[in-house]
Amino acid sequence: MDLILTSQDDLASLNIREKLLTMDNWKKVGVFQNFPVYKSERYYMVHIKGPKIYAENVDRGIREKLGIKFENIIVASKHRSKAELRSLTVHPIGNWGKAELGGREKCVVLTNPHLMTQALRILKKNQIEGYSVSFEATHHGPYLETPTFFIEIGSTENEWRDEKAGEAIARTIMELEERRYAPALGIGGGHYMPRITDVALKYQISFGHMIPRYAMEFIDEDIVRRACKKSDDCQIAYIHRKGLKGEGRRKIENILSSLGIKVVSSKDLQEL
Repeated sequence: MDLILTSQDDLASLNIREKLLTMDNWKKVGVFQNFPVYKSERYYMVHIKGPKIYAENVDRGIREKLGIKFENIIVASKHRSKAELRSLTVHPIGNWGKAELGGREKCVVLTNPHLMTQALRILKKNQIEGYSVSFEATHHGPYLETPTFFIEIGSTENEWRDEKAGEAIARTIMELEERRYAPALGIGGGHYMPRITDVALKYQISFGHMIPRYAMEFIDEDIVRRACKKSDDCQIAYIHRKGLKGEGRRKIENILSSLGIKVVSSKDLQEL
């Protein structure tokens, strides 16, 4: 069983939750934070009051309160960007540097690369007109001890309320099945990880944590080691070479080499 987490303070989350409740036979199995907890054949769905990015250790609280078991957490959420892009996105969580939006400083959270990358692929299949589909780099909280990823609607209230966008995310969650390929770190490029997204959609690879170009100042051997460990003990990395040049690329290549992590190219990967 996996767990879907939604929240009352998030219009996109409410939108997705509403659509999910129409797509399966859900049964009420408890209460958490005064909201009903639902269960289907594959998922629990738990609703919380406040911002999800600050819901530190909510997985522990859910287990203690409800006595239920779940392997992964899928967080249905809004995405906000200054550019106000219409987008559907997927990403792991944690902080490469300071913990400015929940979580812990220089700490990434367990993720399931196989489930998360397949979510991106299914979301691409369910893409709706006018919206881009992409990964985002690892960012923000909360700190959890369960493999977790966010799946989001961006980037303004119009999109968060868009029923077609909510349906696309909900349908993706309901269609989601884990597809196992070699787990990998994705490195380089901007926040939306364009090359890493393209590689995930075309090749047999499962991306876990993703390090964007702007986070390189915080990267050291210790956090890369922990990111690999929390990406299903991955032993390979894919670098967007055009999106990471000069000193930044030399730095990460030296770290990966010292850790015994192999850098692969698309030529090393089989197509889907």
